[in-house]
Amino acid sequence: MKRQTEPTLMYMFRYFCGVAVVYFAILWIYAIISTGWLWKTQIQFWSSFTFYGLLLGYLSWRWLERHLRNLYLPLGLALAAIFPVVSSLFSQLGPGQNEVLNVISRSWLWLPVLFVPLVLIAWQYNFRSVMVFIIFTNLPDLIVLLAVVDKITFETLTLVGVPVIRAFSFGMVGHIVINLVETQRDQRRKLIQANVRLGQYANTLEQLATSRERNRLASELHDTLAHTLSGLAVNLEAIKTVVAPNNAEAQNMLDRALLTTRTGLDETRRALKALRAGPLDDLGLCLALRSLAETAAGRTGIQVTFECPQPLPALPVDVEQNLYRITQEALENIVRHANASHAAVRLESDTAGITLTVSDDGAGFDPAAPGGENRFGLRGLRERAEYLGGQLTLTSQPGQGTVVDFRWEPEHD
Repeated sequence: MKRQTEPTLMYMFRYFCGVAVVYFAILWIYAIISTGWLWKTQIQFWSSFTFYGLLLGYLSWRWLERHLRNLYLPLGLALAAIFPVVSSLFSQLGPGQNEVLNVISRSWLWLPVLFVPLVLIAWQYNFRSVMVFIIFTNLPDLIVLLAVVDKITFETLTLVGVPVIRAFSFGMVGHIVINLVETQRDQRRKLIQANVRLGQYANTLEQLATSRERNRLASELHDTLAHTLSGLAVNLEAIKTVVAPNNAEAQNMLDRALLTTRTGLDETRRALKALRAGPLDDLGLCLALRSLAETAAGRTGIQVTFECPQPLPALPVDVEQNLYRITQEALENIVRHANASHAAVRLESDTAGITLTVSDDGAGFDPAAPGGENRFGLRGLRERAEYLGGQLTLTSQPGQGTVVDFRWEPEHD
């Protein structure tokens, strides 16, 4: 899996190149002051200063970063590793290469510089990339040293062992950096998940507080306004019975008052129904579906089993509402038509989506028969499934029960 390049990594890479430019510029100037314009003495410092200056320019060129994309950082790290390796090889093949101590010192000269791309590679990639870096930076040295050494002795064995020891140290450092970075990333993921759960918990508490307040207001209005209007209607009916039938004006006034009172009572009841929170608001999806299953079992004596994952992933409100309605309609059809002894409601979730299954062991029917869909109310179930963009499947045969299976997956950009 490709990771997005962290800004801190690029900042550290540019910082390293800047320090290297200043360092080799100082050495170059010092060499000029000490030895004059001797090209052979200054070429190493001048080439290093030039290379890291160009690498710093490469890392600071946003146009290249936009156009190279995924190749931008690997190319920069490869250049940062190639130059020290090539410089080390040239220095080992220069004058004094037969002196063991001189060769060893030159072999270790670029070690601090190579540690920087090693750490950055371990930070951004994996241990396989670290192994490639270790082989690339140490195998050429080993080959050159074997070529320089005439025969393996106790003295030359120390020389040949230098790349091996360096490779081992690179592997240890890379492994430690990878473990530290993975631990940090894992802690960051857990922190993000904890923040999401905390946000969901706060949202649930807010919804619960809102539902309780709405229920309280609904109860207050029901006990005051609704009862008052209902009592007023009863009183008007009583007054109408004692008013003389031939008093048309009074009868008309009473009829209008009754009509207004009843209309107001109906509107109040409608407002109370809308104000009072539904089962989903009060209980959540799992408990609301469990309540449906228990209600259906209590009405008919059918044994209804219920399964729901815990915790249930966060779902859009319209998805929860339609899952509730599909379950409600499917259970109602079982109660009315299936003549079943056992039914099951199962809600399953996975990384791709959620699946609702309502089944029974009842009489079953042939969905392809004329009127089959209307008999089971399949049209309403399909309309809800189409509204959500899900897929509803009904499987049934006479005498073998019925299975309603609904699958919903969120749309991905």
